[in-house]
Amino acid sequence: MEPHTMRHIIMLLCLTCSQWSIAASLQLPDSTETVLVNGKASEQSSVKLDLTLPDGMQQIAFRYQAHYRDNGRQDNFISDVVILRFQAEEQTYQLTLPAINSASDAKQFNAQPALGLIDQTGKTMAFTQDKLMKSGLQIGRDFAQENAQYNDSDAIAAIAPNTAIIRRLATAAMAIASEQGTQVMSNSAVPLVKKPEDITQAEVSRMLDYWYQKANNHTQAEFKAKINQ
Repeated sequence: MEPHTMRHIIMLLCLTCSQWSIAASLQLPDSTETVLVNGKASEQSSVKLDLTLPDGMQQIAFRYQAHYRDNGRQDNFISDVVILRFQAEEQTYQLTLPAINSASDAKQFNAQPALGLIDQTGKTMAFTQDKLMKSGLQIGRDFAQENAQYNDSDAIAAIAPNTAIIRRLATAAMAIASEQGTQVMSNSAVPLVKKPEDITQAEVSRMLDYWYQKANNHTQAEFKAKINQ
C-alpha cells in the first residue's frame, strides 16, 4: 500500500473515532413538543446535539403542552413556540419548565416563559430565549422557513450572522478574486464568482474560509474585527 493512501486511511479513521466520541444531548420534559433542532424539524424528547456547529451553539424550538383544571373543567394549554439557544459541550443537558395549574399560569408562561437548563452535574447553564411568533392563522406554519428568517435578523436568540454582514464579506471576497484574476473550477475550495444574490450560504462559508486562511495574522485580525462590528 502506498504511503499517501495509508495516511488517507488513518485520517479517515481518526475522524470517525472523533465523531463517535463526541456526544451531547438535551432531555426535554414529556410535556414539550419539539418543533426544530438547529433549524431541522424534530419531534424527539431526547434531542441529539450537534457539537460541530460554531462554538457548539445550539438552537431548539419547542412548545409547552399542559393540562389543568379550571372551575371543574379540564383545559388544554399549548404555548407559543419558544426558542432556546445555548452553548453545548460533550454531556447531557436537561430542560426544566414551571408547572401549569391554572389559566393564570398559562398566560404568565406565554408572556414570559420561565425556563431552566442544567447540565448532568446539576449546574445551571446560561442560555438565551425568545419566541418564534407569527400573526394570523397558525395552521400549516413553515417553521423551518420562519426560523431561517429569524436567524437572518438581529433577534436575541439567532444563531446565524446578519445577512448584511454576510453579503458585505462575500462581496469583498469576490472583489479580491476578481482583482487577482482568479479562475476557479466548480470543485475548487473557492466557488465560481457569482452575483451576491446568487451565492448560497455554503459557498459564502467556503469563500470566507479560503480567504481567511490565505491572510496573514494582521489581516486575519482585521477580518475578525469587521465581523464583530
